[in-house]
Amino acid sequence: MGQNPHTYMKSLADYCYFNGAVLVAKRGEILLSEGYGFASFQYEVPTTSKTKYRIGSLSKTFTAAAILKLVENGKLALTDTVDEFLPDMRFGSQITVHHLLSHTSGIPDFTSAPDYWNKSMRLPSTLEQVLDSIKAVPLEFEPGERMEYCNTGYLVLTALIEKISGKSYSNFLAETIFQPLGMMDTGVDDGRSIIPHLATGHTINQTINHTEYIDMSFPLGAYGLYSTVEDLFKWGQALQNGSFLNKELVDQMFTPNLDGYGYGWFLLDEPEKAACHSGDINGFVSDFYLYVEKDVTIIVLSNLNITPVEKISHDLSKIVYGKDVEPIEILPKLKQKINNKPLVGEYENKHTKLTIQQNNGNSLLLTVPKKYGVPYTYPINLVKVEHDRISFQAEYLYETLTFELGDDGIRLHYIDSYGREQAFVKK
Repeated sequence: MGQNPHTYMKSLADYCYFNGAVLVAKRGEILLSEGYGFASFQYEVPTTSKTKYRIGSLSKTFTAAAILKLVENGKLALTDTVDEFLPDMRFGSQITVHHLLSHTSGIPDFTSAPDYWNKSMRLPSTLEQVLDSIKAVPLEFEPGERMEYCNTGYLVLTALIEKISGKSYSNFLAETIFQPLGMMDTGVDDGRSIIPHLATGHTINQTINHTEYIDMSFPLGAYGLYSTVEDLFKWGQALQNGSFLNKELVDQMFTPNLDGYGYGWFLLDEPEKAACHSGDINGFVSDFYLYVEKDVTIIVLSNLNITPVEKISHDLSKIVYGKDVEPIEILPKLKQKINNKPLVGEYENKHTKLTIQQNNGNSLLLTVPKKYGVPYTYPINLVKVEHDRISFQAEYLYETLTFELGDDGIRLHYIDSYGREQAFVKK
């Protein structure tokens, strides 16, 4: 494969293991900025580096920076409490702007409500209605006591931005961030406006499908933005070179609080100092790394929600730093017929379960829980038969499954798309 971002991404894309756009830069120089696959599978629209993606929780980096711009302009202090601006907000006298930015407010996350996925996610709502829905709910812990990632807190920050600026969140970001920095392909997705070159979100259920619907009227500053890899590169450069915020506030943004979260970014020390954040929203996943000391940027955006973007960004960073990455080894599908019936069934270990089902021809279907425990089903194809060992490789994800047939039953060795190996026993 060679230690090169281009050949690494091409090897993934050639086998349909990546669909999206990627940017890699070092010391301000773009080494790779390219799209792969389809922005829309239904209409077969090719992806480019200018394709726009919903970026999910990467939106929080913009919300946090907008708040810090208000601080820089003397409109707000990090020690201010919420009730000073939103007087009807329950517990507002206990919660500071710092608590909201660092996910230490104790406010419950509305996306964890039991009816979120099946109902409220799919219905239009205003910012006020979402915040009203949690007003009667007690805090989960005392503000500052611990860190619990919270989308609701970033909607409260969105409300603060609107209250203090007198503008909509969308207009404030456009006038304060996007237009001054030339980020003309970034904005707030309301789900109604036509956004040229916006990708369609996809998921996997045996094959590639449209994702579950989410109404975009309410995610806003928590997870409601869209962007491109090239615009996000401009954003990272602006934060690092001080063209948006003064150095003191950028340093505060990149200073870890509880559980290593700064303001809108997770902060890492090993193996290199980095500010990073991932994002996911129905049909889209993303990952953004700023290696602040070496001025290295890695951005991975995908409109297929099962894509292991964190693994890809990690591999790309290793390549940039001259480290080895395991090459992709794709074996050809075997046409020989085998008896799949003994392999079909449920497999388990101490941590999880997966299921193997019969598919057409020589392929089988794997059902396995992924992020948040959500199960996905996709084909696996026969690639090797060696006495009592039968190997398959997955479609859509670079994964390998090897079944060992013994007198005491069938064992399964499963290497997932992150390179993690697990052993299972058939029930």
